[in-house]
Amino acid sequence: MSDWRDELKALLESASGDEGPRPTGPTRVRGFISGVVVPAFEEIAEELQEHGRDVEVEFSDRNASIRIVHQGREEFYYEVKIRAYQKRKFAFPVTPLRDAEGRTYRAEIHLRDGAQHQDVTEVSKGELIRYFLHDYARHLRWHS
Repeated sequence: MSDWRDELKALLESASGDEGPRPTGPTRVRGFISGVVVPAFEEIAEELQEHGRDVEVEFSDRNASIRIVHQGREEFYYEVKIRAYQKRKFAFPVTPLRDAEGRTYRAEIHLRDGAQHQDVTEVSKGELIRYFLHDYARHLRWHS
């Protein structure tokens, strides 16, 4: 998992604007899928396999998913996918993920049961892994 010092450094660089121009709209969220979500899911998969689970990680430029199979049955399904929302009639002070047509984009968590409506677009790999562990633990408690 990510060290808190790395997270602090990224936060301060982001606040000072030292990281250069950032892409907007779907390009930025697609970069999040490939740069944060996929590596997080691959790291989780490797560890789960050490604990006897069969794990499949699948991804495209619009989503990434991890499917855990235990004793021949799907135990848990977790997905992060890009969602687009139409422009509202009222103004937002900051809309960094808006495209030319006024749509905003975000990466959201989806379980087999449906969308969680939880925006994870700005989280680190370590934070995403913690979200996964929280949801996986809740699922195991509920379905055991």
